[in-house]
Amino acid sequence: MNEPNKKSVLVVDDEEIIRNFLSEVLGEDYAVSLASDGDEAIEQIKERKFDLIITDLKMPRVPGEEVVKFARQQDPTSKVIVISAFSSLYTISQSINNGACAFLSKPFSIKELMQAVENAVSG
Repeated sequence: MNEPNKKSVLVVDDEEIIRNFLSEVLGEDYAVSLASDGDEAIEQIKERKFDLIITDLKMPRVPGEEVVKFARQQDPTSKVIVISAFSSLYTISQSINNGACAFLSKPFSIKELMQAVENAVSG
């Protein structure tokens, strides 16, 4: 999904409703790709560079923290936002230590999401 002049965003979440919601919200301004788990996300990251990756933390098989680590190993300048319904001081600090630039606790507002995305892609 390479659209000229649009920054690319990879959305990784095992919940289809969340993937579709984020795709709809971001699709106006960004070229959005989707992955249903961490394994699929890592395969896509191997194939191309994304301007931003938004990943859920808790997923079957390969968790979001591994997506963050892999993305940052592939490209230390990768911007990753972690989203999770399981937020605690520990999960937030682990995500940031692994290289995430932001952490959003589910449920989050569209305004919170867009602010985090804009900060990530412009910073």
